[in-house]
Amino acid sequence: MLMLSSCMKEDEAITLPLPGNVKQMSAVMGNNYETQIFVNLETGATVSRPYKAYDLAFEASAQGMRIYLNSGKYMFACNSNSTVITNSDSTGKEWNIDDEQLLDDSLSMKYYWQTPSFNSDGSNVYIIDRGKPEHTGSARWRKFKVLSVSSTEYKICYSKYDNSAYDTAVIAKDPNYALMYFNFDTPHQLVQQAPPSSDWDVVFTKYTHVFFEEPVGSPFRYYPVCGSLSNIWKGTQGLRQQKDSVVNYIPMDQCNYNAIANANFSKAADIVGYNWKYYDFNDAHYHVYSDLYFVVKSSLGYYYKVKMVDFYSQQGDKGTVTFESQRM
Repeated sequence: MLMLSSCMKEDEAITLPLPGNVKQMSAVMGNNYETQIFVNLETGATVSRPYKAYDLAFEASAQGMRIYLNSGKYMFACNSNSTVITNSDSTGKEWNIDDEQLLDDSLSMKYYWQTPSFNSDGSNVYIIDRGKPEHTGSARWRKFKVLSVSSTEYKICYSKYDNSAYDTAVIAKDPNYALMYFNFDTPHQLVQQAPPSSDWDVVFTKYTHVFFEEPVGSPFRYYPVCGSLSNIWKGTQGLRQQKDSVVNYIPMDQCNYNAIANANFSKAADIVGYNWKYYDFNDAHYHVYSDLYFVVKSSLGYYYKVKMVDFYSQQGDKGTVTFESQRM
């Protein structure tokens, strides 16, 4: 035993990386929030894309089966409960939108397109409302179903609401990306929207928020907002810290690895969300909460303190988010 213990290697102390420098970055979405800004918190690199460029986003991993609506376009979907496109319609059906948490129970399609007879009949047909702010007439509506899904691709079919312009398409999966982006107007050419999934942590974008306290039919139940969503497909998580609103609030200057060791990080995509700012009707201006910051945990296991600074450009145009980020 003495000989064995004398030969054993001593435990090596784990050296945590030194905190990074505070970086001030800007996400310029435009006065009407027309641009999505994908942000890498470690490098500070950003990628800009028009949010209107796609309709549906397909989960790109080999096991992936989730399908998301582009809620920035105010898109809705309803399950026709029929597997036959020509026999499907939206009469009496419930319309749903993807809640911005993007958790399984908050998606309009969820896994419901996988019916018991999916292997033989494909999915039920979904009626897609592509969004009244962006599309009019027959361009607004599509019927859509999944024919099959594998580790490498989705096969889908679709038509206009009157069953014309029927076509099929293949959505090839690429595991280097979180999502594959599809537009009904260019069905045989995928949209290059987000960078590879390892190259971004959060995206600043326009999306639709659901005010569940508002009754169905209220003009305020579904409301377009501008905020930040996390790369949950790469495992990004978040923690909101606002004074007097959380039980175990940690002041930003005291927030370190030890302070957050037992914190309950959220896997919801909207943990940063849109409500780090508020609108003051007295001065008709958005203001950023001064007592609020976030901790974002990246897929690599790094923690970043993120604090919003402003929502306006130097010229006074809204839609430019200035924020500070520091790796802990």
